[in-house]
Amino acid sequence: MKIIKIAYVGLVAIFFQFSSANLFAQEDVGLDEAYIEIKSKSLKDDFFMARYDFENDQIYIPIKGLFYFLEIYSVDVNLKRKTVQFQVDNEKYKVEIKSGKNFVIDDDIYVELKVLENDFKFKESNWSSQDLKLTLNPEFILPFEIREKGKVERLRLNEKKEDEEFNIIRPEKRILAPGLIKVNYSKIDLESKENQLNLEYGTQFLYGDLYLNYNLEPESSMKNYNLTYNDVYKKNDVILGEFYIKTPDFLNINGMVEGFSFGEKNTYSSTVGNITTIKGEAQGADVIELYQSGVLLDYQRPIEKNFVFEVRDRNYGGDYSLKIYYKNGQIETRKVYTVGDSNLLGENEWDYNIQFGQEKNNGRSQSVNEINYGVTKNLTLGIGVLELESEKNRKYSILKNEIIYKIGLSNSYPMVINFQNFYETENQENSYEIRINQKIKDYSLNIKHFKYSPYISEENNTIEYNSFGISRDFITTRIGLGYQEELKTNEKTREKGYYISLENRSIRNFSLFLDAEMTQKETSKKSYSINPGVSYGGMSGFTMILQANIEKNEDLKTDYSLKVLGRRREFFSTGMEYVLGTELLYNEEEKSRFTIDFTMYLDKNIYVELPVSRKENGELNTGITIEKTFDISNLKRDVGDRQVDNSWIYGKVYIDSNDNGKYDVEETVLPDVTVVVDGKKVVSDLNGEYIVPGLLPLENYKVEVDRKSIDPMLTQVIDKKKVQTRASIGTRYDIGVQAVSMVTGNIIPGENISSQELIRILSMTNIALEKNGELYKEIDPEFDGMFFFENVLPGKYKMKFNYLGSDDIKFIKDYLEVDIKLIHEDEGEYFEGYDVIVNKSISEENESVSNEDQNDESDTGYDLDDILNNF
Repeated sequence: MKIIKIAYVGLVAIFFQFSSANLFAQEDVGLDEAYIEIKSKSLKDDFFMARYDFENDQIYIPIKGLFYFLEIYSVDVNLKRKTVQFQVDNEKYKVEIKSGKNFVIDDDIYVELKVLENDFKFKESNWSSQDLKLTLNPEFILPFEIREKGKVERLRLNEKKEDEEFNIIRPEKRILAPGLIKVNYSKIDLESKENQLNLEYGTQFLYGDLYLNYNLEPESSMKNYNLTYNDVYKKNDVILGEFYIKTPDFLNINGMVEGFSFGEKNTYSSTVGNITTIKGEAQGADVIELYQSGVLLDYQRPIEKNFVFEVRDRNYGGDYSLKIYYKNGQIETRKVYTVGDSNLLGENEWDYNIQFGQEKNNGRSQSVNEINYGVTKNLTLGIGVLELESEKNRKYSILKNEIIYKIGLSNSYPMVINFQNFYETENQENSYEIRINQKIKDYSLNIKHFKYSPYISEENNTIEYNSFGISRDFITTRIGLGYQEELKTNEKTREKGYYISLENRSIRNFSLFLDAEMTQKETSKKSYSINPGVSYGGMSGFTMILQANIEKNEDLKTDYSLKVLGRRREFFSTGMEYVLGTELLYNEEEKSRFTIDFTMYLDKNIYVELPVSRKENGELNTGITIEKTFDISNLKRDVGDRQVDNSWIYGKVYIDSNDNGKYDVEETVLPDVTVVVDGKKVVSDLNGEYIVPGLLPLENYKVEVDRKSIDPMLTQVIDKKKVQTRASIGTRYDIGVQAVSMVTGNIIPGENISSQELIRILSMTNIALEKNGELYKEIDPEFDGMFFFENVLPGKYKMKFNYLGSDDIKFIKDYLEVDIKLIHEDEGEYFEGYDVIVNKSISEENESVSNEDQNDESDTGYDLDDILNNF
């Protein structure tokens, strides 16, 4: 009997195993494996394994594989009931697959795309059978999004704190510093006995930037000087000495005065007659190019920081701008402001322009005091008091009022109205200027109406001026049309003018332009002027401008000009560099004049210029200019700057073995290390010392070490430091490097954490390493709980474990203390054993147990023990 019972039990067991095997057997559906590219939000896998029905062009996606790709490791797939349970953050989902085709293959459920859309609520799925690409967009939030949100928030707070506490290494303010001095020797003609000798000096004096320009020969005289205090109030500077004064266009004033100035530095243009003058400063500039609406009009190579452009005014040609190429490789694009126009300020913003002094040559007193205030973002009000004297020795006492108002019809139709009123107090006369700029989609309208009082009109010979211009920018073409009229004082007649301006930039780096003008006075015939031109700039290492001026009044007059400037090049692999420029001018009176500008840079520290031109009698005239700059604090140092108000950064590269952030005498210095500042590279010498010259003042530079030039086990100390420069002096910054180590550990599950729950917790956890209360590094753990911090510098840290989910998960310790100490200062080490246990809270654990009991009760699957006992 016992044998029979055992036999029955064996048969039942075999029957169960057979039934179970058939129940979970892989379905033979004839699908081929296919490796596709899958994307979901910012997640991507180029080799995702799916199943493909090539005959019917149908793709089938594995549920478990898909959720692992989405980093939802808590997924539970019931192959028997074809249900899927998963949890993201505190949201739990249970999906029963009801619609569409589905198959059990490789211990996973493969479904067609409409199952994802209908049952799993994927709001978007896009399959391309041509290139095997699948894009999915689930409605529920993904774990990586929760992690990134937490990281972004922490980074935002850290960046805000970093901006507030950013450590700027500033040069020491000095009453007097040695500074830089430049000696300039030149001869206009080598055959002449006349020599010119000039000295430029820049230094720190009384905590400001002092600049002196002095001529020694042929006559001893001070050419230019000023003492500048930068950013005294916001971006406003104080200048004592010489500067350009900002005065109205309708007064004929020289512009350069000696005195006091308070305001923001800008580059301004003023127009008198048909000549526009642009004045400004550019410290350390090599080449300055002048553009109008993207068209290159002129260029120059300044020999000092002040520059002046004088060009024929192109009516309705658009705004002026400058492209400045600095000697350190930096390129700046600068807007040119018009003296008559003021900026529309933001709400509660102030703008100041306080200038007074005397003209250097004739002693005329000039004073301008203006204040503007932004009432709202669309309304700016201004007042001013002007005490001026023109070159005709006429004095003006003017009260100025200004209103700038922007009418926000819409983004496509903005209008700005600028009204300036000038009341001359001595003669009790009123003048005003109105400017209206209207944007109508792609069209720009400019309207001007100026009305001058009798006293002022005697100065500029104009009683009234009216103009209207319209222009439109196409993709590569600009067209402008304009009309203007002036009522002259002397003749009491109106002078009318019609203009057309054409520009084309369809050929890369080339600009073609044509300006045509017709003017007519009531008492004279019409006159015509045509100005065609072509300019090239940008590529191939040179800049070129070709222009013509054709005027027809009673007689026909023509003149032509060609300017070509080559970029700096090396001279036949000698280490010396040169610049070659030419200029050809031709007109009917002086015939032709040809000039060659050949500049040599001997060992990059001596500047030699050899200008060649042709005299009126046809003979060639050759001159010479030699410049050399010296650092008075270290005369042996090679200085390649032509600007005495430039700056430099210097210091040592060393191993910061005691982690105090500063160089100590006993610490090891590193030679042959490449230091990078703003793209410029230098190499440290045998004493570990480096110097980066030719830097612009008042800039904050990041000083970095080229990792390729040091031992792979060393890296630059990570800090939040930038180095600020000041004119004519250097800023010391010692660069510390340290050996890097690896720190490892494990996140270990507690007794109430299952392996599946651990995977879900790890997907929602990141680990932060903090130093001095600030985030140093942040990583995600591996799938098994192990984590690695690489490239960790010596020092003391706190290791914090951050769970980004909403359920109550606790780490056994809030943080771990990490102390990285090296036996050898130049060799990193491996630090391990930073393990932590993770647990659920009691309430979370009870809820989990309750859920497990409910799941067990609802499970109606086979139970072998029950079968045997009942039998």
